[in-house]
Amino acid sequence: MKRFKGFTLQEIAIVLAILAILLAIAVPNYIAMKKRADVNSVATQFAAMIRELYEKIDSEMEYDTSTSSTGGHISKYYIRIDNYYIPDPVTGETSLKIQLIKFDASSTPNEIVLKEIKSKIVKLQNAASSSILMNSAGAVATYITFKPNGEILRFTGSVLARGNTYVFSAQNKIEVVPLSGSNYKKVIILNSVPPGSVEVQ
Repeated sequence: MKRFKGFTLQEIAIVLAILAILLAIAVPNYIAMKKRADVNSVATQFAAMIRELYEKIDSEMEYDTSTSSTGGHISKYYIRIDNYYIPDPVTGETSLKIQLIKFDASSTPNEIVLKEIKSKIVKLQNAASSSILMNSAGAVATYITFKPNGEILRFTGSVLARGNTYVFSAQNKIEVVPLSGSNYKKVIILNSVPPGSVEVQ
């Protein structure tokens, strides 16, 4: 009768060593690829959301002209950005949340979420010479909307209780980057001319 020989201890050790080498190469590559895919996805969705915001405002003539000193019209539409600042009321976790909201003072809550982008892997940061995001404003969200001339209006806090209000007449850039462990990034370019123009690079 023919006897089949099994693997020796040395052969098993060689196979395990080869598998360990392959995993050491494959796992970091997979993680890096996943981070790049998440960055690309968030950047693409965010740019599309900004375009949709402008289209809604423009089609309904819902430009924001409100100021603390003179009053004015409060728009119905905003993008609300929580860049890992506000803990979840249930879990206490923080994440990136970008929401297209409709403001309705007569409803509770008065911010109705129309669309949402959420990530625990990706964050936003100001590009060089840009300051549209308020990274030092504390545990509050950043809001952006459009004025009648196409300029971008940024404030923090809430639609009715605004702080750190600023109007951007020039091009502004927001970088979408992994939360950690990679230099890969996508840049969202917000142009005031033509109004609502957004590029992703």
